[in-house]
Amino acid sequence: MGIQFNFVFFSASSNCYSTGNGGSNMAAGLNLQPRTVSGHLILNLSNQGLTSIPEEVFDITDLEVLDVANNKLTCIPEAIGRLQKLSRLDANSNMLTSLPKAIGSLQGLEELYVHNNDFSELPDGLEALQKLEWLWVKDNKLTKLPTKMFSCLNLVNFDASNNRISTLPPGVENLQKLTELYINDNQLTEVPPGVCSLSNLEVLKASNNKLSTFPPGVGKLQKLRKLDIDDNQLTEVPPGVCSLSNLEVLDVGNNKLSDFPLGVEKLQKLTKLYLNDNQLTEVPPGVCSLSNLELLVVSNNTLSTFPPGVEKLQILTHLYIRDNQLTEVPPGVCSLPNLEALDVSNNKLSTLPLGVEKMQKLTQLAIANNQLREVPPAVCSLSNLEKLVVNRNPIARLPDDVKRLAGLKVLDFASCQFDEFPRQVLQLKTLERLCAGDCKFDIVPDELGNLQQLWFLSLEINLLRTLPSTLSRLHNLREVRLWNNKFDTFPEVLCELPAMEKLDIRNNKITRLPTALHRADKLKDLDVSGNPLTYPPQDVCEQGTGAIMAFLKQEAEEEGGKRVEQEKEKGMSAAARKGGIIETAAETELKRKFRERREKSARMQQQASQQRDQPAEKKGINQGASPVQSRVVEQASGAGVVRKQPTTLKMAGDNTAQDKDLDLAFSRLSLKVKQAEWKHIARQLGFNNQEIKDIEVLL
Repeated sequence: MGIQFNFVFFSASSNCYSTGNGGSNMAAGLNLQPRTVSGHLILNLSNQGLTSIPEEVFDITDLEVLDVANNKLTCIPEAIGRLQKLSRLDANSNMLTSLPKAIGSLQGLEELYVHNNDFSELPDGLEALQKLEWLWVKDNKLTKLPTKMFSCLNLVNFDASNNRISTLPPGVENLQKLTELYINDNQLTEVPPGVCSLSNLEVLKASNNKLSTFPPGVGKLQKLRKLDIDDNQLTEVPPGVCSLSNLEVLDVGNNKLSDFPLGVEKLQKLTKLYLNDNQLTEVPPGVCSLSNLELLVVSNNTLSTFPPGVEKLQILTHLYIRDNQLTEVPPGVCSLPNLEALDVSNNKLSTLPLGVEKMQKLTQLAIANNQLREVPPAVCSLSNLEKLVVNRNPIARLPDDVKRLAGLKVLDFASCQFDEFPRQVLQLKTLERLCAGDCKFDIVPDELGNLQQLWFLSLEINLLRTLPSTLSRLHNLREVRLWNNKFDTFPEVLCELPAMEKLDIRNNKITRLPTALHRADKLKDLDVSGNPLTYPPQDVCEQGTGAIMAFLKQEAEEEGGKRVEQEKEKGMSAAARKGGIIETAAETELKRKFRERREKSARMQQQASQQRDQPAEKKGINQGASPVQSRVVEQASGAGVVRKQPTTLKMAGDNTAQDKDLDLAFSRLSLKVKQAEWKHIARQLGFNNQEIKDIEVLL
């Protein structure tokens, strides 16, 4: 039968929890049922967003493993002491500032992980944890360790790296079971001599401190596999290092070494050797006898030569000899069949050795900042090459066969001396990163749009005024560098890059940013400094990318609203103009026809008056004609026409008032009446079908 719980809801307080009823707390959705794994009772509450540990947890007295890592805990309650069977506690990656004293009562605790919190100190009493084997307190703010810390005699793995510790407590020599000691990234000025008495030590990492010396006796650490003492102020390699026959990794980089002790050839298990960032004038000759060496880093020294025999390093995969004074690549490098990465940048090379094509496993080749005038054609035979860096050389062109590098992902030819953009590069459809800055290019070919995998594009310090519209095809492009060019208008095509996160277009001559830029909604880092921008306003630009994008979006929405209104008005105006032309023509023809009829009526009335005294003709006249009745429009509109009662035209002089009424009617007609309605109005004015057809011909 499973363990039944009533849920308890918590808030950060001095007691680390509080009880109560309800269902709104994070705890309401938790599964507080432990499970058995490999015979151990485990409760995993990691990654739950907890601000405190549910009190019921401390009632599971048989619990052996409690994982509350990656939450938002600010403290662990003293009730932890009730879990006397606990063997492992994971409370790393929280917001803890202290540990409860009750931790010291957990006599069965073997593993304690409280790294990546906010501790400034650890409580006394941890020395009571005599079964403790693993203790990780790295990535905190510790300035010291408890005085009796090293009384935990069963410690096997202790990691206090990345704190602010300046000294270690006494007694480190008591930790005879210790196999791994991490004290790197602190402020130590010395390593206690007792460290060299730890006969079972396999890993010692003391990098990035303030060590100027190392204690004698390091040669006694015969089980040592890894020794990292880089990033210090050492002037010599600790005596005895070359007698560590089990050493596999030795890192003494970034110190002040001017030489290396004799006997390095005895380190036959060495696979990785870091001698970089020192003051070495030569590589110890014995290095070329290390038959198991896979990685050799001697960059940033003052080497002018390299010892013979490098071809003996047959399983070497990575060789870094950049930032020296070499005039030639070490003889034999091209005979290293397993070499995957070669970096000889920042030397004084004018040529590469013959046989480059033999390095068929090479994936990375960096020959930047030398005196090379060409990329050897043999480089184009390296079928597995993924990264080629040739920048800052006086190279005038790339080999045409560079397009054969079908798997190339990174190409950097910045600061070379090309006459024009090398078009053959644009056939490398696997390219993900292209650096073409400082080449004085004034145009980029349209074929740039073929590089569909490109996510990084660097074109800074050129003479560009425009970008090809095909750039819009680069849907994976995340970072674009265009600073120090000749743009006076913002390239609109940049607004069509849906994946763009970073854009550097500073130091151009751009005065306005387009509102369409807001469509690049993933853009989080925009640098437009050094441009004479007037839009957006300076105060907006000073607030950074977020403010600029919000401004442009708001402006775009307002512009969109205005555009809709303008389109509506434009449509109405066009319709009015179209209707007005027809209606004006209709008005003219209607008035002409009406005037003709009125004049005809007047003549007939005059004839009738002259014949009034002639009885023989009076009857015929009366039977042959009747006065024309004038229909004067009082109101014309789209709703219809309201007419005055017919008036008989008796005298031509009566027509003046009627003309005015007629003009007024047609003025209203031309302004208000739709094109389809004028025929109806014409009929109301007394025109027959033939007269209306005559008007249509004229229109």
